[in-house]
Parts: sequence; C-alpha cells; structure tokens
Amino acid sequence: MRYTPFRLATVCFAGIILWLSVLFLINRILPEPVWLSYGLFALFSTALLFYSLFRYRFVLQYYRVFDNHPIPMWIYEYGTLRFLAVNRAAIEKYGYSKKEFLSLTLKDIRDPKEIARMMESVQQNRPDAQYRGLWKHRKKDGTDFYVDLYGHDGYYLGKRTRIVMAVDVDAQVKESIEAHELAKRYDLITKATNDAIFDWDLATDKVIWNHGLYSLFGYTPQTGATMEWWLAQVHPDDKDQVITSFEDTLQSTDDYYEAQYRLLCAGGAYKSVLARAYIIRENGSAIRMVGLLQDIDHIVEKKQIIQRLREQNEGLREIARINSHEVRRPVVSILGIAQLFDKSHQDMSLNNQLIDWLYDSTSQLDEIIHKVEEKVREIEKSN
Repeated sequence: MRYTPFRLATVCFAGIILWLSVLFLINRILPEPVWLSYGLFALFSTALLFYSLFRYRFVLQYYRVFDNHPIPMWIYEYGTLRFLAVNRAAIEKYGYSKKEFLSLTLKDIRDPKEIARMMESVQQNRPDAQYRGLWKHRKKDGTDFYVDLYGHDGYYLGKRTRIVMAVDVDAQVKESIEAHELAKRYDLITKATNDAIFDWDLATDKVIWNHGLYSLFGYTPQTGATMEWWLAQVHPDDKDQVITSFEDTLQSTDDYYEAQYRLLCAGGAYKSVLARAYIIRENGSAIRMVGLLQDIDHIVEKKQIIQRLREQNEGLREIARINSHEVRRPVVSILGIAQLFDKSHQDMSLNNQLIDWLYDSTSQLDEIIHKVEEKVREIEKSN
C-alpha cells in the first residue's frame, strides 16, 4: 500500500523530467549521430515504462487483496489516529461509508469509556513492533462488539502509519464472559449451600466436590475422587439397590437421578442422604453428572419419631377402646351380681350361683387388665 495511482503519476512525471535531462546530456556528449542519442533515450524510456508497469501491476494486486479481504482492515496515521485507508469489509462491518470512515479517527469507533485506556495503549506501542489486543469497538448505529486486533507499523503516503486487521470475536468473548459469570454463580452457590455438591466426569471417573463433603461427612479434600470410593461408603444394606437404580438410570434416557440411602461418615457413623443429580448425555450416552447430596438424617429421625408416636397413639386408642368396651362389660356384670345377693342368707343356693357368676366376671376383668398391661409394655418397648 505504499504505492497509489497518484504517487505513480508523480513518479512518472519525475521520471520524464529526469530522462529529458538525460537526453539533453546525451545530445551534448554525443551530438552525432542523432539517431544514437534518441535511440538510447527511447531504450531507457521503454525499460523504465515496462518496469513501472510491472511494479504497478503488483501494487494493484496488493491493493485488491487489501480491499477485498473478508476481514475488516484499515490504515491509520500515528499521532492523529486518522484513518487513511479502509477496506470494504470494514465499511460493511462498521456501517460507515468510505468517505465517512476517512473523516474519522480511532476514537470514533470506540466506547467513550475506553478511549483513555486506548490512548495509553497507543502511547505504549513500540515502533516497528507487532501488536495484538482485545478491544470493544462501536458501530455507526451504536452497537458495541468485541474485536481481536492485529497490527504492524509501515508507511503510507509518506506518513508513519499502522495497518490493522480487526477479527470479530464478539460471540466467543460473550460466551466466555457468560461462562465466567456462570462459574462465579456456581462458586457462590456451592459456598452458600450446606449440601455436598459434586461434578462427576463419567468418562474419566473423576469427581469434584465442594466443601459439603468435608463439612457434612468429615472427609478431607483429598478423598471422594472416584465412583469406587463413593460406592464403598454406601451402607451394605443399601448398596445393591443404589447400584441397580444408578445403572438403570444411566442406561435409560432419563436426565435426572434420585436415590435415598445411608452414607458412611469419616467418624464411622452412617447418615441418611438424599442424592439428586442431572445427567448430561452426548449421542445418547451419559458423560457427566452434576448433583448434590443432602443430609436428611434429621428428617429420617423425625419421621421415625413420628412413626413411633403414631404407633403409641394406636396403642393408646386400643387401651381406650378396651377400657370403654371390654372393661365395662365385666364391671357391669359384677355390679349387677352384687345387687342380687340375699343378704339375709336364707337362699344359699342363689348366693352360691351368684358367687360362681361373680368369679367368672372377675376372671374376665383380670384377663382384660393383663391385656391392657401387655399393650402398655408394647408401647414402652417402641420408645
């Protein structure tokens, strides 16, 4: 880009003046014969013309490469930061016409908040050093986007310049920013919750845990890195059910896994846990599992207490039923028999019969009392 049609015309004009001067000198040195001087002049002029056209052809090819390059490119002047040349891709990308572009400076395509940092970067650029940097640019309509800039120094129209190529990396940068924000949120969540959160790479069998594995179950950060370790901590009575449920879920198309079992703590005691996880699949195969273990030991204990209370309540209801129905029957019989006794002792046969009935009713009452005592013992054993 050091050569343009204007500069080529200037060079040609200077060449004509030079060769006229050469012709004058040749005529002075070789006045005779005339054809020799003119012949030498024509020979050198033709050679110069072909050489200029040969060089200009490559200049045009270079200019076409620059102008038709699919990535935005421009040349700006050091000091003023004014655009001296832009290609079609830059015009289409930024929305300015070529005339508008050439009236702008680097500051006009930047977020105003970043101009101070840009000027600092320009001042720090070393001469003749290649440059690369990630910047936020602004289109004519005010839309901001990220570009990866590549630049190197040069000269254009006799001025010290820098030619720059701007690669649009807006989508990649925004994805990276979003991933960084997600990572930050994930880190905050793992710190905020008391649950043991895990990220399990099923392909490599590597597991990453948050602090929950250590704070809830007492293990050190060096443990819990494989599936084998996890299965070794599952209670023996729960292991077969857990393995079957886990393998069935992996072989199915389900994206969610849930299981309740007992897990061995570092101190040797078992805790009831609820495992919940989301399964990431690729081509139908599970490759990753992200989830958590919740300590539900206190919930299970409360459920057991509630169950015992329910059983006790059923026992108390049974005792109340016995008292209200079974005990009442022999008591009523005893009271009725007692009223029939012949207190004058004249009818001893009646009294003897009543005594037999009284004995039967008392025996029934005794059996009922033993039944109540047995029910009380059952309630006491359940506590």
